[in-house]
Amino acid sequence: MAETAKNGARSAIKVPEFLREQLDQAQARLVHLEESAQRTLKDLVQKSRASRKDLEIMLAKVSKDDRVTELKGRLEKLQRTGAVRAEALRDRAENFRTEALERIIEVQGKAVSFLGVATREQVEELHRELDRLAKRFEKSEKARPAKRAGKKAEA
Repeated sequence: MAETAKNGARSAIKVPEFLREQLDQAQARLVHLEESAQRTLKDLVQKSRASRKDLEIMLAKVSKDDRVTELKGRLEKLQRTGAVRAEALRDRAENFRTEALERIIEVQGKAVSFLGVATREQVEELHRELDRLAKRFEKSEKARPAKRAGKKAEA
């Protein structure tokens, strides 16, 4: 089937005749495909270069146009005035917020005093006082049984 013959440094494979024709056809098709791919690649490269040049020309025209520079100027001016206005509005909003909080606290205080309800501070003070009294009461309760036990021992 496949015999090898050595000719110096190269070796060639002897292929039977019925396979040689198919191999030659396959090789011819591969060569044709490779040439076609190379032509297509060259065409694509040329088209991309041409479109790049067209794009550069169009960009140069647009950048030289007075309308574009005028629009850039307008945009920058609008950005500056917008930033100034936004800062002023932010300050006004902060002022409204602080005034609203002050009014809410004032109205809340008026409502509490009108209803006669204790404030949070008053309730907390009352709680602390009750805790202090409860501790005093517990100390006096602990001291009383010891006194009673002493009276029973005397009797």
